[in-house]
Amino acid sequence: MRHISVDRRLLLVARFLNIIVLLCSIFILILLSIEILKKPFIVPQKFYQNAQLVICIIFLLDYCFLFYLSDRKWKYFLSNIVLLLVSIPYYNIVHWFDIPVSPLAGIMLRSIVFIRGGYGLVIMINWFTKSKVTNMMITYLVMLVAMAYFGSLVFYSIEMGLNPGLHHFQDALWWACMDVTTVGCAIEPVTGEGRILAVVLAVMGMSMFPILTVYVTNYFQKNVGQQSSSN
Repeated sequence: MRHISVDRRLLLVARFLNIIVLLCSIFILILLSIEILKKPFIVPQKFYQNAQLVICIIFLLDYCFLFYLSDRKWKYFLSNIVLLLVSIPYYNIVHWFDIPVSPLAGIMLRSIVFIRGGYGLVIMINWFTKSKVTNMMITYLVMLVAMAYFGSLVFYSIEMGLNPGLHHFQDALWWACMDVTTVGCAIEPVTGEGRILAVVLAVMGMSMFPILTVYVTNYFQKNVGQQSSSN
């Protein structure tokens, strides 16, 4: 009985850490939004650096704790190497060693920990839904929205003032939504970074679209099967 209670306590700690990871990622996204949309930047740079460092430390603690709980530690290390890499405080390392970076690279360094939050989001979705197909569908929709919003932030930061079709952030958000759904938009990127971003969003959108197809097919097959059994 004691062994079971200890396992449950460890599971609760793991869940708590996953929630903290997700909240930290949302916090980073809010800071990025403030930095890009509000000029001059109203968040002190020192606060930004300290927040990044604390968040990365939390991510590393979460990774180490899950590594400790894993029965096959070597397999866990190899299969979750990306989670470890995105938990490293790159933004702080750049400032500690005075490494010159471009404004776009600085945004990417500050936002890389947002990837870590996607992992916590997927885990939390699994807590509330039992169907794997439903899990995939909800994850697909949330990640699609997250990609569109983050892409719009990056597109706005690199194209604003250069692209004659971009006047407000709403234009960038519309462009990202149309691009990630592969519909297309009248606003064309004029910078090399913007063109690369357009390709990345379109590829990610197309790669996630089959998940929607699987969900719809599974939904109709399940309903048809239930109706056939009832008749």
